[in-house]
Amino acid sequence: MNDIPTIVEKITELVKTRLNDSEKSVTMTEIERTTRELLLELGRQVVEKTTQAMAQKYPEETSDCECGQKATYIRQRKTQLRTLFGKLTVKRAYYLCDDCHTGHYPLDQQLGLRPNALSAELARLVGLTGVHIPYGKGSELLQELAQISVSQPCLAKTTGQIGEVVQEREEKLQQKALESNYLAKRQRESRKPLRLYGAIDATKVQVRQVGEHLWRDLKLGAWFEAGGKPPKTPDGNWTIAAENIHYYADIAAAADFSSLVWATAVEQKADLAAELIILGDGAEWIWNLVQENSPHTIQILDWFHATEHLADLAKVVFAQEAKQAAWLSTAKQLMWEGDIEALITACQALQAVSSADEIRTTVNYFVEHKERMRYAHFHQQGYQIGSGTIESAAKQIGMMRMKVPGASWNTDMAVKVAKARAAYLSDRWRSLPLAA
Repeated sequence: MNDIPTIVEKITELVKTRLNDSEKSVTMTEIERTTRELLLELGRQVVEKTTQAMAQKYPEETSDCECGQKATYIRQRKTQLRTLFGKLTVKRAYYLCDDCHTGHYPLDQQLGLRPNALSAELARLVGLTGVHIPYGKGSELLQELAQISVSQPCLAKTTGQIGEVVQEREEKLQQKALESNYLAKRQRESRKPLRLYGAIDATKVQVRQVGEHLWRDLKLGAWFEAGGKPPKTPDGNWTIAAENIHYYADIAAAADFSSLVWATAVEQKADLAAELIILGDGAEWIWNLVQENSPHTIQILDWFHATEHLADLAKVVFAQEAKQAAWLSTAKQLMWEGDIEALITACQALQAVSSADEIRTTVNYFVEHKERMRYAHFHQQGYQIGSGTIESAAKQIGMMRMKVPGASWNTDMAVKVAKARAAYLSDRWRSLPLAA
């Protein structure tokens, strides 16, 4: 580190020279731009020379082949690499096996080189852009912020490839989650969570299919822990916050999604938790999945979905906002206290002043889910009773990326981008195995 001042002096002189040679007037903007251009070029040369230095100057005559035999040195071959600092050229030894007729480059394997493709680190950055914003804007942003030139098709392809990595990982998890020996070993050796939450939801995504534009369910799930305490009143401040969130997503039939629910549950040790709490809205397919995978869990109907049903009913029955608010306040208090029978009676009583079909629909909704609405018991136990975590996933994956204006996906790419974004939101981005 002692030589850094000397390096800085030399770079400063180079920047001054370039500024003096320029016909433009020297401003802070020009100083910054010139310095950045110079540092990028220096970085490119440093990466190129460092990579080349890792190659053997005098290659061995043979190299171990994956088939178990020896491959013979043929010659040095050049390749282009696309890195964070731009394109660079590296020359490395090429070997060919006489037995299996397979060629390989030891340096590629040693350093994880990706010939004629984006380096793993560049791919990670490009993919990160692709899971956040549309590819056209992403291409412009990369050029402006990092001086990285990537076409829209390349950005889309890279984002999709990262989604494939997540997809392959999930497929392996699904296979492993069915192995009885593995499950038995976990039962003996794994640390068992004390309290874990799960939530499931879906949002609509437009996809192209045989010339049509169809709306498909993007199913979403989350496993998480929660800190804080619930409020003491239905309108109090909610301080419970989700922690250590693991998101997953797919466009699939409920039966196929069920396999992913179970696999991620095993990964997060949900099946070993002392308390497992599942939150969801009133969708039948959600509770069928829960019953199939975790029949003994604590099931909670999302508090905010339930209150929305009450609010909608009040608006239908009462014309005046004051009456709406008064009835809603009383109904929410009954629900908060866990007196669902009284809540149902209060809803049925509205038939005396209105013949709206919504009264019967709401009553049926509460009758069906009353075991999931024991809110007094739930908040006494300190449980989170709102599914804000999965609602956030629906917004951050569905609304903010999949449903941006003009977005239209084929199903395969929609799945890959959703899975890649779920990995990012779960703080798993840098752990994805992108190296060659």
